[in-house]
Amino acid sequence: MPSRCPTTLMAADLKKIFGVYGDFYQVMLGGQPYACRSVLELIAHARTPADLDQLPHRQPDLLVVMMNPGSSKPIPPDYQPRWVGEEGPGARPQRVLTRPDNTQYQIMRLMAARGWSHARVLNLSDLREPKSVQLMKTLDRLEGVAGGGRHSLFCPERHQECRHCMGPPGAVPVLIGWGRDASLAPLARQCLRQLHGWRTIGVPVGEDGIFYAHPSPMLQRKKEQWLLDVLAQL
Repeated sequence: MPSRCPTTLMAADLKKIFGVYGDFYQVMLGGQPYACRSVLELIAHARTPADLDQLPHRQPDLLVVMMNPGSSKPIPPDYQPRWVGEEGPGARPQRVLTRPDNTQYQIMRLMAARGWSHARVLNLSDLREPKSVQLMKTLDRLEGVAGGGRHSLFCPERHQECRHCMGPPGAVPVLIGWGRDASLAPLARQCLRQLHGWRTIGVPVGEDGIFYAHPSPMLQRKKEQWLLDVLAQL
């Protein structure tokens, strides 16, 4: 582990410690195809199994719930995410090497500060949409589609898959940080119902108890402050 303060570790340092592996899939909702990612594993190289499909069966040190996967994509250029149907993506989970982003580096900094080796990232929505405005439009459209809520791991139809991803209730802390966009309120409330009985940590924004600061704000000083605020809760 580098001797530098974990809150200031650079991406190059973090990539020497951790690898990133995602579970990608494609699904038809309302007659339209969507690219999705259900789970992301951040794990120390020293703890990474040779068979990546063993990762779903491990209990991580930390669960993280954020807004959506954004522009997350697999690194292998020839990798084709599988198509899934009504059974959901959890029927045949896969893990593939994935390109990390600034938000995931923030989670890695938290892991380094705590000496953790494995975090599992889930999202309010699995939709791989990097533009927030377009994401909100898509979420609004899917609200009126039969079965359109299945893009969220926390929807009732995917309850068993969600339980498998999270493990025994309360086993590890859950870091929540999906931002403050009011359009996310229904998904946030749905998720919080699933998190009943779990220890949640995060930096609340507003007074309604459903919005939590994104882990990677634009300014460096705010990134460091977010980390310090979360570490103070642990």
